[in-house]
Amino acid sequence: MYIIYESDSGFTKRYAEMFAEKTGLECHSLYMARIKVKKHSDVIFFGRVMQGEIDGFKKAAKKYNILAVCPVGLRMPTNAVKEEIIEKNGIGEPLPKLFYLRGGFDPEKNIGLEKTLINLIISDLENQGEDIDAVDAQYLTDLKGGADYVDEENLGALLDWYEKC
Repeated sequence: MYIIYESDSGFTKRYAEMFAEKTGLECHSLYMARIKVKKHSDVIFFGRVMQGEIDGFKKAAKKYNILAVCPVGLRMPTNAVKEEIIEKNGIGEPLPKLFYLRGGFDPEKNIGLEKTLINLIISDLENQGEDIDAVDAQYLTDLKGGADYVDEENLGALLDWYEKC
């Protein structure tokens, strides 16, 4: 079994490497996995979530047997967030185990088209005014000021699942 990840600003990579350290599994970026990991190998996939889509998931799913998927996103881990991820990524039966991990956001690394998208999201959230719920209010705060929720404790459920495999 291998760990494969796709990371943009480093939060996902940190989780993948933390998990590798805990389990002793080999850990590779999706790019390096094409050289280091044989096709159809069992993998645990970590990928950044942006607007519900897991970076690299569909590409990895075509080549590897994904036993667990670990989307890493900024939003709080609500059922609605998890359902959106399942739907937008076409995760069907048999469903790999899904372990949503709260990552982070660094405004300094936010450039180009992604910066425009983030600014639109911020504007939409700000336009909610007093109608904004606590989850979206926290999301807005994190988008504007940055946040880092990467924590070894967040891997607990994934580690429990792995130990039972």
